[in-house]
Amino acid sequence: MSSRIKIKHSWNMLRFYLSFMLLSFYLTIAFLFLFSDMWKDLIPTGRGLIGLVLLAFGAFRFYVAYRRYKTKKERIKAVQSTNSNSSVE
Repeated sequence: MSSRIKIKHSWNMLRFYLSFMLLSFYLTIAFLFLFSDMWKDLIPTGRGLIGLVLLAFGAFRFYVAYRRYKTKKERIKAVQSTNSNSSVE
């Protein structure tokens, strides 16, 4: 008996969309740090660096989530094709 969790296609898509929303959140916060004076009183120097780090981190997280999505999508297709082939035989 396998104890691995099987992720279906709909859950895989949901995780991908949630990671896309997280990317948009990081981009919004990064652009606020980079192009506004919102936190000028609280953080007078280093706002540009914080914004760039947030941009890089958001892009990296989205890249990792995208690669995970593609890998699981291929696994789901492989399992479905083996299941359909075994049911035909």
